[in-house]
Amino acid sequence: MTHFDLPDERPGQHPADTPSSPGPSSSTPRPIADRTAVLFVGLVAGFAVGVSFHTSPPVTAPVMATTPAVTVPATDDAPTTPPAATPPSVPATSGPTAIDPRVLARVKADGRIRVGVFGDSIGNGMFEALYYQLPRDQGYDVLRFSKEATGFTRYHTLDLAQRAREQLAADPVDVAVISFGANDAQDMWEEGHLHPLLGDSWRRIVGDRLDRFVATARSTGATVYWIGLPVMRDAQMDATMQAMDAFYADHMRRLGVTFVDTRPLSVDGQGRYNAYLPDAKTGRPALMRTPDGIHLIGVGYRRLTAGVADDIRAFAAKARAAAGVAAPQPNEAAR
Repeated sequence: MTHFDLPDERPGQHPADTPSSPGPSSSTPRPIADRTAVLFVGLVAGFAVGVSFHTSPPVTAPVMATTPAVTVPATDDAPTTPPAATPPSVPATSGPTAIDPRVLARVKADGRIRVGVFGDSIGNGMFEALYYQLPRDQGYDVLRFSKEATGFTRYHTLDLAQRAREQLAADPVDVAVISFGANDAQDMWEEGHLHPLLGDSWRRIVGDRLDRFVATARSTGATVYWIGLPVMRDAQMDATMQAMDAFYADHMRRLGVTFVDTRPLSVDGQGRYNAYLPDAKTGRPALMRTPDGIHLIGVGYRRLTAGVADDIRAFAAKARAAAGVAAPQPNEAAR
């Protein structure tokens, strides 16, 4: 199983300049694809994503997606065979209805809503989409906390919860949007043992890390969303990612986190991968994916985040009303 990631981002990049495609790597011995070729594809995909955010028209919000109801069985640490079919869906778990007093205090001070986006290279794409959907001149601060080549199976490289604690200590947020998983579809060597992908011990270790990460995301009073992975072009990779998403969806449901299933938003009318999907306004086919069959271009990411952006706008209106403040005017928001 080859998995994909990207080089680290460069400080000070505008969101539209951020590469959004990963390259191959693994924490256990296995064949590794040529990194030069993958890096070239990643750079091309990143350039396409950046250009697309400047040229693509706004996307009308699809209906908020739902949470896969299927969890993948795993016993005795045997590797799991991912399901081949798309699982049925149940309504997404809703986030808290009450607004945390810490959020209200921040909103009362300046009327702004702070959104932190955590994730890997796909998380970068989610950040880029939300950055454009929730602009500064409407009273939103969308912060990129995502980082390429990261995941919950890669704590030997980076402890995500510790990094999030440091980020949130400097920049508390009112909403946390999370999207991981593309780099986690691998066995894991921890505690002196090999833990097969989606086996019992793998689930225990990753589940504990998820618990700590979500608790950290909530430490500033934030409402939390987890955005699932889009459908992948390669059938074997897609089946694995679908199994991963079922695990994450089940775990988020138990934590009371809203999980957004993006599979229905990233397939064609026959339920299959297609780089071209109907434009939300015209109905005509429009390019949504990058050449690697994993990532999306700007309009594609905005298609996946449109429902979350609508939810955040509703949250902002509710928080400002509760705090007794109006949204900042454009000239105030630009300061």
